[in-house]
Amino acid sequence: MKLLFGLFGAALSMPVASIAGICSLEFGYVSSFRQALGVGVLVGSVLLLVASTLFLVGIPSTLRRLRTQTNSSN
Repeated sequence: MKLLFGLFGAALSMPVASIAGICSLEFGYVSSFRQALGVGVLVGSVLLLVASTLFLVGIPSTLRRLRTQTNSSN
C-alpha cells in the first residue's frame, strides 16, 4: 500500500506545486513571480521527497508479497 501511496504522491506533486505557487502569489505571501516559482519548486521538491521515501519503504513488503505468491503457486 505504501508503494501505491508513493506513486500517487509523485503523480500529484507537480499539480499541487503549481497550485501552491499560484496561491502564494494571489494571496500576497510573495511579491513577485520569481518568488512564486520558488514556492512551487520548494513544495514540489518536498512532495517528491516524501513520495520517493514512501515508494522505497513500500518495495520490501511488495517483494515479500510477490515471493509468497510465487512460492504458493508452485
